[in-house]
Amino acid sequence: MIGTSYDSKVKELPMKRQRVGDRDMASIKDVANLAGVGLGTASRALSGKGYVAPETKRRIEEAARKLSYTPNVFAQNLLKNKSGIIAILVPAMDHCFFSRLVQELESDLYKKGYKTMVCCTSSGGHEEEDYLDMLENNLVDGIITATHSFNDEAYLGSNRVVVSFDRDFGGHIPMVRSDHKAAGRMAAEHFIKKGCRKVLNIYGEDATEGHISVGNAHRELKVCLEAAGVQVVEEYTRQDRFNMGYYSQVAGACLEKYRDMDGVFASDPLAEAFLWEGKRRGKRIPQKLKIISYDGTERTESISPRISAVVQQIDKISACLTDILTRRIQGEEIGEDKITEILWRQGETC
Repeated sequence: MIGTSYDSKVKELPMKRQRVGDRDMASIKDVANLAGVGLGTASRALSGKGYVAPETKRRIEEAARKLSYTPNVFAQNLLKNKSGIIAILVPAMDHCFFSRLVQELESDLYKKGYKTMVCCTSSGGHEEEDYLDMLENNLVDGIITATHSFNDEAYLGSNRVVVSFDRDFGGHIPMVRSDHKAAGRMAAEHFIKKGCRKVLNIYGEDATEGHISVGNAHRELKVCLEAAGVQVVEEYTRQDRFNMGYYSQVAGACLEKYRDMDGVFASDPLAEAFLWEGKRRGKRIPQKLKIISYDGTERTESISPRISAVVQQIDKISACLTDILTRRIQGEEIGEDKITEILWRQGETC
C-alpha cells in the first residue's frame, strides 16, 4: 500500500488471538507487531535465546507487559518433543491411600515443572490398556503407574519413561515400594504382644500374586504369627471395588464367619469398616477385637477410637517416584528399586 506508513500498516494487521475463558490471549505475533519488530526478534527477546539490542529488547518486553502476553509453554514443549505432562495411573481416587499419593505426586511434580494427568483404571474393563494406548498416541513425558492389573506387556513395550509404585516388572521398570516385610513383622509383633490367638489377614486378591509387592506384608505377617502359635485366617477383597459400602459388607461377613477372631490386619478403609461393624455387633475394641491398619493415612487418625497403624510414608514414596522419573526423563539410567521405611503409629485399637 504506497504512501502508507509502517505504523498504519501494523494497525491494519488483524491480531489473531486465542481465547482463555472470557478474555483474548495475546500471541507473540501481537507483541512483535506492537513493538514494531519481526517475529524472530520478539521470540529471541522473550526466550532469552540469541542477541537482541538492549533498546529493542526493552521495547518488546514493554509490549508484552501491555498485552499481558503469556508464553505458550505447551507449544514450546511440542517443538522440543516434550509436553511437560506426567500421567499418573491409579486404581481409584476413592481409596484414601491413592488419593493422598496423587496429591503428593502432583505437588512434587509441579515443583519440578510438570503438570499431571490422572487416570483411574478400576472399572474392571480394559481401561488400563485404553489409557496406555491414549498415552502412547499423545505426548506425555513419563508415566507413574500404581495400578495392580496383570498385563505387563503394555508397559514393557511403552516408548514413554515409566516408573512403578509397588508393582514389580521383573527389574525392567524401576519400582518404589515400602518395606512390606518389615510392615508384616511389625504388625505381627503387636498382635503377639497383645495376646491375640486368631487373626484375620485380609487384603486384595490382586496382591496374592507376586508382582504386587504389598502382598509381602500379609505373607510375612502370616509367617510370623504362625511361628508364634497364632492362628491366621485369610480373606481377599476384589481388586475393582474401593467404596466404603463394599468394605462394610466384607467386614460384616467376616465378623459373622469368624466370631472368635480377636485381631484384624487390613488396609485403612477396610480397617475402619471393621471398627464400625465390630461396634455394631457389640465387639469391645480393643479388648475383644484388635485392629491394625496398613497404610496409616490421616483417615485413621480422624476417627474415634484412632486406629493403630503401620504407616507407609506417602510423602517419601512420592519424592522417590518423582526423583527417579525426572532423572530418567533427563537420560539417566536408573535400574535399582527404592525401598522406603515404614513406621508404627500407636492408636487405640491395638
